[in-house]
Amino acid sequence: MKTKLLFAVTASFLSLTAFSQKKKQAEKPAKQQEMAVYAEKKGNDYYLIRLEQDKPVPNVYVYSNGITKPYKNYTELKDVVMEFPGMMSSNNSTKEELVSILKKDNHFYEITSQRKDPKNFEKTVVTVYELMGGQKRIVEEYDSIYQLMASPYKEAIFID
Repeated sequence: MKTKLLFAVTASFLSLTAFSQKKKQAEKPAKQQEMAVYAEKKGNDYYLIRLEQDKPVPNVYVYSNGITKPYKNYTELKDVVMEFPGMMSSNNSTKEELVSILKKDNHFYEITSQRKDPKNFEKTVVTVYELMGGQKRIVEEYDSIYQLMASPYKEAIFID
């Protein structure tokens, strides 16, 4: 009898513990995947603008001395555009624009995009450059963002 009671108490305690763990996990919002939309180099620092799904204001990060960290927490899109005015002009530009950076396996890459037709997102050439010793060389060139998604450089654009 005492053994059955002990089992019942233990089972209810374990189920309450499991339930509270699930509730804690449900309360924590999962970090959404971000997509790099624009980057700007100022001095030796890179400012990275990344857009989260269903969020109207992008997140802004600064990459400095090998570390990426949040730059500022903006509440309105116009504040981001005021600080990075090139972001709006790059949207309809046909010139090559910096989109993101990637540090992978002791290599540093810049990812740029260039629209062949400013009104058609599908006609965008994405270029991956490797930076070494102050030199810049083309590593890969993709005819669309979709081709980049299947490449080893996709994590520069789609960030978990």
